[in-house]
Amino acid sequence: MYAKFVSTLGESIHNREIMRPDWMHLVRSQAFANLWNRAYKAHQAGLTVISVMGTDELHVAGDWRPVFPEGRGLGEMKVKTDRDGEPVTYTVTAPDGVR
Repeated sequence: MYAKFVSTLGESIHNREIMRPDWMHLVRSQAFANLWNRAYKAHQAGLTVISVMGTDELHVAGDWRPVFPEGRGLGEMKVKTDRDGEPVTYTVTAPDGVR
């Protein structure tokens, strides 16, 4: 519901009653700021931040569970899974070739 509301809040043919692109930008800006604050918190806790993507995707290396609550609610983190429900793992190689 939230994603649909934000995506149609700007200029959309599906929502002609509320055309507030300023609200859309405010909501998206807050989501970006929240995500970057999480990345900073992860870095301060000693985790390696691999990537920050979009408004809701943070990839870190290390045990993040002591730093962030796990779950599906607002403010909680979850493990990214593939189509079969298996956790997604990444291999990251440092520039000098050390894993």
